[in-house]
Amino acid sequence: MSRTVLVISPHPDDEAIGCGGTIRRHVLAGDRVRVVFLTSGEKGGHGRSADETVRVREREARAAAVILGLDPARDLEFWRLPDGAVRATASAVARLRALVIDLRPATVYVPHDAESHPDHRAAARMVGRAVSAARPKAARPDVLMYEVWTPTARLDHIEDVTAHMPAKLRAIRAYKSQCAVVDFVEAMKGLARYRGEMHSWPEGEYAEVFTRLSGSGRKMR
Repeated sequence: MSRTVLVISPHPDDEAIGCGGTIRRHVLAGDRVRVVFLTSGEKGGHGRSADETVRVREREARAAAVILGLDPARDLEFWRLPDGAVRATASAVARLRALVIDLRPATVYVPHDAESHPDHRAAARMVGRAVSAARPKAARPDVLMYEVWTPTARLDHIEDVTAHMPAKLRAIRAYKSQCAVVDFVEAMKGLARYRGEMHSWPEGEYAEVFTRLSGSGRKMR
């Protein structure tokens, strides 16, 4: 039976870096995946203007989505909140709550709440406040928080992504503007290999790991 999942990505590339393998698994399982980019990463232009950076990074996000098996026209949303200044404001929380009510996702993915990047922490707060209003409590989605800049210390769910690593790495590589500055492909390949060796071996070679948001709790299949 197919399900709906929602991925919250503070910037274009966080989704591929943090849970690209899991996204690919959902797609292949026939699940509906919606990705919301809170910002378009206009401060990460590395010499480009903000407007040009938005165009470049949104174009890269669409290319990465295709690699993961998503339809950019149907499955992506760009909210264009200010890069570097994401806040869990009443309006942002209300917008996300409305989306959760509309989609009724079984699982929401978001960066974990101890990430070093303030936009990532704000995204986790936003999700927590949006889903906490769901009634009844049993209808609340399971919130699984992924790692991007900061490895998470608590592993509540481990996803074997060995079969999906080629797609994950190609999706990361689609973010050429970012990979030209930081070698995210090798960095995330190494992290996934470490997670696989330490927490998924011998079943899998590569893994993505997640921390469950307190108060959410439906288990992934």
